Amino acid sequence: MQGNWCIIHRSCLSRVAVIGKVCGALLKRGQISALFFVLALLAGGATPGQSQGLWHDTSLLSVNFGSTRSLAARALGRGGYELAGGEQVSFLRWYKTKHQDVTVIFLRRITEDLGLIWGLSSGEFAPKYRIDPALHLGFTHRHEFSAMGAFSMTVIVPFWGRLRETACTADYGAIAGVQQVNCRLAASQLPPAETLGYVLDMRGFEDARLTLRLSWQF
Repeated sequence: MQGNWCIIHRSCLSRVAVIGKVCGALLKRGQISALFFVLALLAGGATPGQSQGLWHDTSLLSVNFGSTRSLAARALGRGGYELAGGEQVSFLRWYKTKHQDVTVIFLRRITEDLGLIWGLSSGEFAPKYRIDPALHLGFTHRHEFSAMGAFSMTVIVPFWGRLRETACTADYGAIAGVQQVNCRLAASQLPPAETLGYVLDMRGFEDARLTLRLSWQF
């Protein structure tokens, strides 16, 4: 049974050592997104004859960089304001990330017409926001209603993966003292407490997908 993993024992050990070094280096650098991508390629490279247990009849469906929440967070980095002392404050430094959200999706075949979809997202973070990791679950179903036509439906729903923007602490001096405020609206005319209502908060469900496809052979 060990031969299913590697025919030559030494080759197998060498392969594991290389994978371990690559993953360890990525973790040490904090490259979580890149680590997810490497693991996805390794998992997707296994053939049904090589896979065991969970990976039997499982294939790599997609690897996506970014998400609706990721785009929304990055859009917050546009603009800035000027402080009372003349100092320019750019939003980019607060909302620029080095670890973009990566989603790896797998498809496990249940029957000829039904497949189970599952996957993981790495999450994303920057100084003033965080996207939590997510679990993706769904299914795909294909129905052939004639010899020439077929209808398919695919549903993928993320669980967790919440996007939360972080507030800032600002000192308004003798007028209002130290208060929590929306970082992007700290220099606006709104009262600090009111700006907190505009702090971005999005659920992972924002990236749920429903795909309907009708195919016909001519």
